[in-house]
Amino acid sequence: MGKDPGWSIDVESCSTEQLVELAKQLKGSEHRAQLLAIQREMVARLRKAGFSDQKIVDALIANAWAGDRAALAKEWAEALGMTEKEFKRLASGK
Repeated sequence: MGKDPGWSIDVESCSTEQLVELAKQLKGSEHRAQLLAIQREMVARLRKAGFSDQKIVDALIANAWAGDRAALAKEWAEALGMTEKEFKRLASGK
C-alpha cells in the first residue's frame, strides 16, 4: 500500500475522539495506510458496540448530499471490508 511512511499509530490505544481528529488531519494526505488503519479501528469499535454494516453506512451518509455518497463509498468501503458497489447499495437502502 504505497511507500513506508516511517511512522505508525497505535490506533487501539487512541480514544475515539483522537481517532476522529487524526482521520481529519490525514484525509487527503499521502498517508493512506495510516488513515485506513484508523478507519478500520473505528469500524471495529462500532461493530463491537453492536452496529451492523447498514447502521455504519447510514451514520456515514447521514449528513451527506447524494452526490457525496460516491466519495464516501470510495473513502470507507475498504475499511468496512466491502466494495464501493456494496457500500452504495447499502447507502441506497436496497
